[in-house]
Amino acid sequence: MYISGRKMEAIVNRKVLSIFAAAMFLMSMVVFAVPVMAKSTHPTFGSFVNAGDVPSGSVLILNINHKVTNDEDSGNVGYWALDNYNKHVQVWQAPDGTFYVVARYTGKWYTFAGALSPGAGVAQSKDAQGTFEGGYIATFTATGYTSAFGNIGTYDYGGTKADILLGTYGAGQTGPTTLFNFLSTYFTGASPLTLISWGWTYHYKSQTWNNFDYGTTGDIVV
Repeated sequence: MYISGRKMEAIVNRKVLSIFAAAMFLMSMVVFAVPVMAKSTHPTFGSFVNAGDVPSGSVLILNINHKVTNDEDSGNVGYWALDNYNKHVQVWQAPDGTFYVVARYTGKWYTFAGALSPGAGVAQSKDAQGTFEGGYIATFTATGYTSAFGNIGTYDYGGTKADILLGTYGAGQTGPTTLFNFLSTYFTGASPLTLISWGWTYHYKSQTWNNFDYGTTGDIVV
């Protein structure tokens, strides 16, 4: 998906007596270890897609919910599933005139016998379904906007089982064909999104596939 549409970034922060130098060295080792350890575990949905970093003084101008059906989900080798989900989009205008967006997705995926798994591209043995959640945080600029709040309905993205079963991007897959774009709907002169962070986690029984801006782990093989 989605911004896959979906993708981007992490942040890292980084010395006459011999005893003092040794102490400073040990301290730096402890501090340096923190980001390495944190990166080994994908963040949870609640902690990843939050509105805690909205610039101070920003004004909420867009707060919409809508349902999406038949969105083809992108894996490592090709579109592998059809997704139906709820999408919540919030946009704030910062004091400097730029815009800050948080988008959250929760829903179900559906894959088919013969489709390729999202991680290693293994052929699925049967039809199956599971759940997923995720989203992204981004910024953009625009020359104008129309505010909107509440539920705006359901959008069919036009993805198909037949396209999924083509297997890989290089085999002629087209992906979803009728994407709804909140930028073109509510904003004028909008720039492309500058993604700050993004990620999705997929579940099937005891299996999990994580697709985050800094890499993927796991797989869904049925």
